[in-house]
Amino acid sequence: MRTRKFTHTFLHLPMKPDFAQALRPAALWLCALLWVATAWPALAQDAPATPLPATSVPAVPLLRFADFFKLPMGSKGAEMTPALLQADGRTVRLTGYMVQQERPLLGHFLFTPRPVRMSEHADGDADDLPAAWAMVYLDPEQQDFAVPYQRGLMELTGVLHVGRLEENDGRVSWVRLQLQPEATRGMNAFEVTNYLHSLQHVH
Repeated sequence: MRTRKFTHTFLHLPMKPDFAQALRPAALWLCALLWVATAWPALAQDAPATPLPATSVPAVPLLRFADFFKLPMGSKGAEMTPALLQADGRTVRLTGYMVQQERPLLGHFLFTPRPVRMSEHADGDADDLPAAWAMVYLDPEQQDFAVPYQRGLMELTGVLHVGRLEENDGRVSWVRLQLQPEATRGMNAFEVTNYLHSLQHVH
């Protein structure tokens, strides 16, 4: 099978849905690795950045999770802010953490402003997701890629979509971030070996 890495960057492996369903949850973790090079400034220290002219590339606006809903929440519950509504359909940057789940999802993952660990079998619908979170999608051609957990703060760039949507698993999302196909690259043999070795030390 092939492996593939998100703009500054994720690594993962394409899997056909029927094959993925046949694997046990533990085996899914062996099928892909998600890395983020935009994740944290320290990751970019290996290659010095060359500043571009201010007029050459328009800046991608940063949207904060704190900009999602009006605070404090009143009797109407969560109300979207003008900033979130205006970002609908636009390319934005979003900084946060990938949610750690018991097994990787295919083609998408949950993104939150703080680290969250979910136990789907033990907790069911009583998860620990904050009010503000986003569903992050890979490119439509990469929907059969398993996306395992990647720790640490990361910054993602993609097209934001706002509105109620019932996901395939029944969860309802209000904010989604669509990544571009070039956000992935192939995983080399050295990276595969290191990842499989790291799984031996997970308790």
